[in-house]
Amino acid sequence: MSTLGIAIVNYLSADDCAGLVRSLVAHHAGAEPRIAVALVDNSDQRRELESVAEFARGHGLVVRVIHGHGNVGYAAGNNRGARWLLEMGADVIWVLNPDTRITGGVLASALDVRRAGDCAIGATTSVGADGGTHPDLGALDLLTGRSGQPSTGSAASRTLTYVAGHSILLTREAFEKLGGFTEDFFLFYEEADIAVRSARLGIPVTVVDGLAVEHSGGGATGATRDMKAKSPVTYFHASRSCMIFFRRHYGRRLPLAALVRLLYAAKALMVAGPKAATAVLRGTVAGLLA
Repeated sequence: MSTLGIAIVNYLSADDCAGLVRSLVAHHAGAEPRIAVALVDNSDQRRELESVAEFARGHGLVVRVIHGHGNVGYAAGNNRGARWLLEMGADVIWVLNPDTRITGGVLASALDVRRAGDCAIGATTSVGADGGTHPDLGALDLLTGRSGQPSTGSAASRTLTYVAGHSILLTREAFEKLGGFTEDFFLFYEEADIAVRSARLGIPVTVVDGLAVEHSGGGATGATRDMKAKSPVTYFHASRSCMIFFRRHYGRRLPLAALVRLLYAAKALMVAGPKAATAVLRGTVAGLLA
């Protein structure tokens, strides 16, 4: 029997985790595949997560709450979850944010990522503003470091398209070949880093059309496009991870990326105030020195 492993990293999001697990149960049809879920507690909500785990076990899922390590970041948290899932024999690892919900298809469809090969990465789908179903992808501007949605008019030389990190499928072989997520990234840019490394390793990317996921976004981190509402944590870690990403993969573009961050700090000062601007500057310096 095949095993689908699902990694969920919690940071003060136990209620969201409960909602996600309910949606997983609702979309699990039949006895196969075996579903193993790693609830990785990066905060201190073991009691709440154990309650979520008991609910899932009552519906036939194998669940473990991984706790006691503190807030090690999103990448490291997923790696901890994935290691246990691999021990449980997971053929595919599905990384999901707590603030996602399965809205279409059945969990067994996640195994379809293997149609692209034993070593492959997959995106699920989501419903766009136009009401249509689209691959859940993101795009990174390699001149400015700004993330957004893929555009057919974007120049390939300055745009990196990646599988959205809130719902990413990796076969066992792909996860092992990549060595998991790069733990230098505490928050943000993990999926862009995966995209660059997988391309270099020749790992194909596919879309699992039969599986739809809804993502509300920013529940635990305060990530939002509204600069006034964006949290200092997001300002800091987005800036830090941006610098680490360009240092690792596009060193020649690092000076420009750093300049763009300084300009962004000035914009943050005018729009959101000194705390936001300071967080951008601190994150930029931390990323350059990391």
